[in-house]
Amino acid sequence: MSKSSLTLEAVSPLFGYAHDFGTVQVKELVGKALVSIAKPLGIKTGLRTAIKKNLGVEWPEIGSSNTSKKGYQLLGMQSDMIFAFFDHPGGLADTILKTSLKENAYCTDQSDAWVMIKVSGAGVYAALERICPLNLSGKAFEIGTVARTNMEHLGVIILKETENSFILMGATSSADDLLHAITVSVKHTQ
Repeated sequence: MSKSSLTLEAVSPLFGYAHDFGTVQVKELVGKALVSIAKPLGIKTGLRTAIKKNLGVEWPEIGSSNTSKKGYQLLGMQSDMIFAFFDHPGGLADTILKTSLKENAYCTDQSDAWVMIKVSGAGVYAALERICPLNLSGKAFEIGTVARTNMEHLGVIILKETENSFILMGATSSADDLLHAITVSVKHTQ
């Protein structure tokens, strides 16, 4: 009997899906990390100070985001917890932040739990208004705004990246359902 070795290879939830629908482009983001950063009990100001000193960015207000020169985009999700969204090709993204923030933060790599889909183009508003109950236009939802919402029956985090570009994050377990909701909506607006 011969011995064979098994090699595991990481695969993204949507296998790198990318499609141009004309006025809207839909693309799975790969090579990105999403790490939750939470304040430990008893820590008053250490976390915000450590983030400013080590990541070079201010703690964001709830519903907004701040981006550092080091490439970390911090998403304000709740008063004592934020997400760090950044380029990172492999696992264990939390170790980068744990090293910088030390005992001032609880850092948990959430990357594998979320599918990240970029929806962009001139027709993005028409496509998203069919499935998103939020007003995503102009001053109601400025660039850098982040919110939790539902699209169809799925919980989603939406981040306005640029004027015509949004990043949608949903549970990996329902990645196909989220992609289906997005693509059907896009097709109906073309």
